[in-house]
Amino acid sequence: MGEVYKAEQTHPVRRTVALKVIKPGMDTKQVVARFEAERQALAMMDHPAVAKVFDAGATPQGRPYFAMEYVVALSRFRELRGVLYSPRVMDTQMDTCSDR
Repeated sequence: MGEVYKAEQTHPVRRTVALKVIKPGMDTKQVVARFEAERQALAMMDHPAVAKVFDAGATPQGRPYFAMEYVVALSRFRELRGVLYSPRVMDTQMDTCSDR
């Protein structure tokens, strides 16, 4: 559904972020609604194992995105394996689901 990139936020503060953007061609109403629900859910969470959402919007092409905390250790581990997902989010979701 989305692609995650390491990016630099320059305004209102300068920092490295993880930027999640809907993949090109995946912008159906249903996918956009799921993406926005994920963005909202993450923005409302306050837990040390969940990346904080800093900003959200849409690209000039209309693709929704959100910028969140970039976690170096986990991101580097995934880069070495050739995979980059939302920092901490996937692991937290898996841990939460397996505890129930």
